[in-house]
Amino acid sequence: MVISPEGADMARLFDSLGMEYEHAFADRKQAQIDAVEELSRRLARGSRVLDVGCATGRPTTEQLCAKGLDVTGVDVSEVMLAHARRQVPQARFVLADLYCDDADLGVYDAVVCLFCLVNLPEPRFVEGLRRLAARTVPGGTVLVAVPESQGTQDVRFLDLTYRPLRCLREDVRRYARLAGLEVDRVETRAESATDGGASSGRSLFLWARTPPSG
Repeated sequence: MVISPEGADMARLFDSLGMEYEHAFADRKQAQIDAVEELSRRLARGSRVLDVGCATGRPTTEQLCAKGLDVTGVDVSEVMLAHARRQVPQARFVLADLYCDDADLGVYDAVVCLFCLVNLPEPRFVEGLRRLAARTVPGGTVLVAVPESQGTQDVRFLDLTYRPLRCLREDVRRYARLAGLEVDRVETRAESATDGGASSGRSLFLWARTPPSG
């Protein structure tokens, strides 16, 4: 498989994390779960859904399968895919990189990409959205989630600390339009900390559609 520089970096990181990634964020996924629940209600049973950056398959791929949807999960990490195949055997999983074109994935009624387009400069973010749109049928749904960031504070991700690029609601809306998507809304959702106390951060959820054919 051909892999992009970003994909290679992510593969090394997530191969090393394994199930630690799922466990670390297990109780901070409610906003994501709620968004996927809404998406599921929009789709007819048997609709095809692509989960880009599926990781261990939980919660998103598993949640979509439980709604009777035909789900394909893709990731750049072989370790993550091994866990996903074990945990969600009813889904199809493929080693693939969003930024490369060598995987024959086809098109889907909806494409989700939750917390994968992270800390990317505008041209790369827009390209990622265009590639998600290319995997979506005309008039289909694209659901993307990213952490909200002012770009002024360090973020801790497990054992890593980094300064993310700015990513605000207006940025995501602009990126989507540049990618040729029709934006339904960009909503901000906060997650609670693991102890149920103060917010552990805010995320942006982009709901968009590919233009209808004709």
